[in-house]
Amino acid sequence: MNEGVALPAGVVHLEASGVIASANDWFAEWIRRSRNELVGLSLDDVLTYAHDDFFPDGRGPGPWMMLDRRDAGRAVIVSREHSREGQTLLLLEASARWRALRDLRRDHDLADRTSARLQLLMDSSIAFSTAMREDRLATILADTAERAYGAQHAAVYLHHPDGRTTLVAGHDPFNGEIDSESLIALVSAPRRTLALSGPNEVERLHPGLAPAMQAAGVHALIATPLHHEEMDFGAFIAWFRHNRTFDHEAAPLAEALAGQAAQALATLRLQTRLAFAATHDDVTGLPNRRHLEDQLRAIVGRAACAVLFVDLDRFKEVNDRLGHHAGDRMLREAGNRLLAAVRTQDLVARYGGDEFVVVCPTEDVADAHAIARRVLARLRNDASGPGFGASIGIAMAPAGSLLTAEQLIRTADMAMYRAKEAGGDRVADETGASSALPGR
Repeated sequence: MNEGVALPAGVVHLEASGVIASANDWFAEWIRRSRNELVGLSLDDVLTYAHDDFFPDGRGPGPWMMLDRRDAGRAVIVSREHSREGQTLLLLEASARWRALRDLRRDHDLADRTSARLQLLMDSSIAFSTAMREDRLATILADTAERAYGAQHAAVYLHHPDGRTTLVAGHDPFNGEIDSESLIALVSAPRRTLALSGPNEVERLHPGLAPAMQAAGVHALIATPLHHEEMDFGAFIAWFRHNRTFDHEAAPLAEALAGQAAQALATLRLQTRLAFAATHDDVTGLPNRRHLEDQLRAIVGRAACAVLFVDLDRFKEVNDRLGHHAGDRMLREAGNRLLAAVRTQDLVARYGGDEFVVVCPTEDVADAHAIARRVLARLRNDASGPGFGASIGIAMAPAGSLLTAEQLIRTADMAMYRAKEAGGDRVADETGASSALPGR
């Protein structure tokens, strides 16, 4: 090797054993070592192959890319020539090129990931729109989160209208040992996405979670709240049983999935409320007349039943004297007492005004009278407030009856009027038999 020629490149001679026999000043300066320090070292001691480069990794004459072992941001392009003494390497500065290639690969990978994530979001949007139940929607979200992040598990927790929060879909790796409410609170109140890797990050936010994760074999998590406009529905959490770092797209993807799911949840709950409003009374919350008649049509003729027509005595006087708000409170209270008096299989509905109807699956008129007397007793005496008087009419329909639902209700209504004409606060059936509770 001619040491007198100053080339803007590195020249390194390797012995047959692969150790450096000599190197020129350019390479020594570039690698930040003296020429004497380099002699006797293996090439692998100072350079490493860029395995994700577009060039082959050291096979053939080259060229290929190699990186400074102490600074992976610095690169050279290496060509090789064999001789009987060993190998001669020509090394050209390529740091800028390497960074450009690395950025190109990163952008290419990013484009691929972005395309895949956009497709995933489109697919999930369609899937969410087809879900008819909240549990089905939660299952779709858990499955989608697992695929989106390559997670071992994903869990969807939902707040329910009754105040409960439950795991609706997916898997809880802690088997309930960590309170789900405390996990959801980390993201729900501040409405933020958390992507946590390693116990130190986790423990700072939730004391006790890091050891629980270690015990469960969980190394990382990403958690996102489910909210739409001002409504909070819960959260989803993806768990990883391997070391995982998150790129800058991880949080936006989670938020997009959560936003789609929350919007679909809002639609489902609105549909549920509208369906409930269409079939239930807005004052008492009981099934309304329309729902009662639909249910009764499905029963009459197929099974024996009794219909109790309940009319509150002197309700109009109270309503006129105290006003509609007081009247509505009385109706709600009467509805609650009716529900407390009947059996679990009986249907209680508000028919209109101060009238209620109870449908009881029974073929025994004595059973119907017993239920009606319990209703009278509960309306009259209850620790929750003043008593009510009521007139109750009973109509019976045996199995195979040819009566319509409307005819059965009308028959019970006529029996109720007989009870009211007899002084009220009593029971009368379609045969004319009547009874009253003692003490009134």
